[in-house]
Amino acid sequence: MELGLCIEMALTDRPFEQRLAAAAKLGFKNVEMWFVDLSYKGSGEDLARLAGKHKVKITNTVIGAPDGSVGGGLTDPRKRPQWLERTKMTLAFNRAAGIPATIVCTGNAIPGMSDAQMEASVVEGLKATAELADKAGMTLLLEPLNTRYDHAGYWLAGSDRGADICRQVGSPVMKLVFDCYHMQIMEGDLLGHIQRNIDVIGHFHSAGVPGRHEPYNGEINYPFLMDHIESLGYKGVFGLEYTPTGDHETSLTRVRKYMGGR
Repeated sequence: MELGLCIEMALTDRPFEQRLAAAAKLGFKNVEMWFVDLSYKGSGEDLARLAGKHKVKITNTVIGAPDGSVGGGLTDPRKRPQWLERTKMTLAFNRAAGIPATIVCTGNAIPGMSDAQMEASVVEGLKATAELADKAGMTLLLEPLNTRYDHAGYWLAGSDRGADICRQVGSPVMKLVFDCYHMQIMEGDLLGHIQRNIDVIGHFHSAGVPGRHEPYNGEINYPFLMDHIESLGYKGVFGLEYTPTGDHETSLTRVRKYMGGR
């Protein structure tokens, strides 16, 4: 298992392109980004060349905003055309950039719709999205988030439910993001949830709880958790998605050491 770094939350005192170089210099082999039309303004082909120059792998992007404000979300079937168009755009960028996966968020709960109706819409939308991703050779990563502090109104707030939805979609390209920060806030019992759902987990995120700062400051014992995840056979990337306090490079160097230098 290797560490990854979300360069949308760290090294943000410099342009996106310079963050790749700085991440590589700090020893990161993997980085991730959010929207393909947010911090980075170039083409996928240009990004592939830049990542190759710095010998870093960009592991994933994000299709739409958690609340559905970008991309329309999955909970609202009326916005399915908008969602699928953004999906196609994101997958095309990913292919050009050599990025193998993209995160999907469900969108917020829709007033007037029942929970069962929204689940049916999410599953239907993910099946259509997975079909496009499969043709593009991409993996989808469904992400549950916390609704207590960061994403009020977001529909998917639990890892067990997220894993169940992945299984309902029934595609080999449909996986789950297990964000330890979000799920510690919503569920706790992180290892128990991970053990139950490791078969569909395709990526991890981490940050300190509370505050979403350094993982070594908070209530989660990350070295313990990572050792157990590795013992379950997980060989993917364990992503750092936190806001550093103080100097970013100093923070990231200390976090890498805390995480066992992976």
